[in-house]
Amino acid sequence: MLYVIWGILVIPVIAAGMTLHFKIKEWGKQKWNILPKCLSTWMIVCTGFLGIWARGDSQGLDKKWILAALLLFLLADGLLEVQFFLGMGVFGAGHLILIGWFLTRGAYTPVSFFWWLLFMGISLYIFRRELEGGKENPWLYAMILYPAVLMGMTAVAVMLPAKLGPDYLRAGIGALLFAVSDLMVGKGFFHKLSKPM
Repeated sequence: MLYVIWGILVIPVIAAGMTLHFKIKEWGKQKWNILPKCLSTWMIVCTGFLGIWARGDSQGLDKKWILAALLLFLLADGLLEVQFFLGMGVFGAGHLILIGWFLTRGAYTPVSFFWWLLFMGISLYIFRRELEGGKENPWLYAMILYPAVLMGMTAVAVMLPAKLGPDYLRAGIGALLFAVSDLMVGKGFFHKLSKPM
């Protein structure tokens, strides 16, 4: 029942926050669009807190790692609107924490390296046009570091269900969705950055 009530409260807040975020951008009030975006992210973080609280440390879901990563993701989401590269770096730190958590669970398998190569190849293909502008703007080459970390986290996460059991299926799916979302955000930003001035 608690989850139903929470869902009824949180889904409209997230939807309203994201709608306002895009509307404020349309209205040209860039400095204010961070507020509804961070409200939406905060509600997602609170949903994570609720899930961790309800689940406890069962199945080895150690709260400290997840809470640290969630808080870094919240901070990073805000920083993206202020200084994109700084936000990207904080997101990367959050993903490194998740990788650390996965590794403490004994989740690494050599198959993860295959997945990382595949996911990284897809990322480089998606950003191939943007990377062509790296000669004029070397910052574009630095963007490869973030997908390398993100795809590392995803590559380990997709193997969690096979390695640690079906309780980790949601973590694997969540990592894939996170990767897709971040690639879409990055594509939009770096496409603009790679255009000639």
